[in-house]
Amino acid sequence: MKKKMMGTLSFIVFPLFVCAAAYAQGITWTPANHMNKARAFFAAVELQNGNVLVAGGFDGSMTNFDFPDAEIYDWHTGEWTSIKPMNTARSAPGAVRLVGGGVMVIGGADENFNFLASAEIYDPSTDTWSTTGPMLEPRFEDFAAVLLPGRKVLIAGGWAGPTAPPFVPLQTAEIYDQKTNTWTGTGKMNVARGELAAVVLQDGRVLVVGGVAGDGTPLKSAEIYDLRTGIWTLTKGSMRDGRNDLALVELRDGRVLAAGGEMDAQGDRNMSAEIFDPHTERWTPTGPMTVARSEVEYASVLLPDGRVLVPGGYTANSTPVKSSDLYDPRTGTWTASGDMSVVRAGHSSIVLRGNRGVLVMGGEGDKDYSGSTASVDIAVPK
Repeated sequence: MKKKMMGTLSFIVFPLFVCAAAYAQGITWTPANHMNKARAFFAAVELQNGNVLVAGGFDGSMTNFDFPDAEIYDWHTGEWTSIKPMNTARSAPGAVRLVGGGVMVIGGADENFNFLASAEIYDPSTDTWSTTGPMLEPRFEDFAAVLLPGRKVLIAGGWAGPTAPPFVPLQTAEIYDQKTNTWTGTGKMNVARGELAAVVLQDGRVLVVGGVAGDGTPLKSAEIYDLRTGIWTLTKGSMRDGRNDLALVELRDGRVLAAGGEMDAQGDRNMSAEIFDPHTERWTPTGPMTVARSEVEYASVLLPDGRVLVPGGYTANSTPVKSSDLYDPRTGTWTASGDMSVVRAGHSSIVLRGNRGVLVMGGEGDKDYSGSTASVDIAVPK
């Protein structure tokens, strides 16, 4: 997120037309109905009925830049409807859909940029938010947040707080038990990590990848959490490149694609990509993206046909882009896949049901962290 909370709120309204560059390399980009509020670094979760919940975020203004507002996208009608706001303003939280259909939004920072040790759960059947028991410690931005069996949620890493830059990465992990509404500590990671990425492997283990060390250096290492033992183990191999704010997507065959991210403490972006094999725990280089990108961790998705879409992100400090990349695991190659209607970083994507494409929402829509956007695009693979 790069701690960039200054500027004025701005976004551009676009008519509903197909972008000129939309038909490049297998993706059609079409602007959709705007959200009711401009937001970046927000929670976005598909509900059980296929609708999409977005909550909180950062609007780019100088005061009250983080907010609690929430809304739902109807995947049948394409309309956005405001719902009851969260109890607490939050930007850069974690989010998980729980067993039973509720959505938990975890941690983040409030309107005064205090890091939060609270979490709350949205009940779609009653349009209400309820606060869980407190976490053991505050955590902010790009920490692991995944659903485990037994109605439990694992969180790990992120930034400690409240504090001021330079931020301190966390090594700790906690588990939420939906039955008791409480948080309990579990085994610590081997490495403290801020701005990491995480996926649940097909065998149920949790893989966390990269992130930032305490000195600001992007990490090459990855580690796996075994829920049976509560122990983290470093993978046998490390990535070739350190990376944080990366794209991390599990492929159909169970391998994991890691791409882009920041590659050094100066914020230079990476265009390289690597594949993790969970059986050997080794990383293998694959083809590079067409453009170096970071801040795409919540916008990178596996398409129904097995390809991976990575839209937008930063190509350099304060430089979000419109372009997108498409990875084909059959060939190990990336192709440029057209431009969105606006530049985006810190945005989110959800694959819609019914072959309706990918909903790409919000993000920082201007340079120099000066404004978030309410705009939305739909990407339809060809």
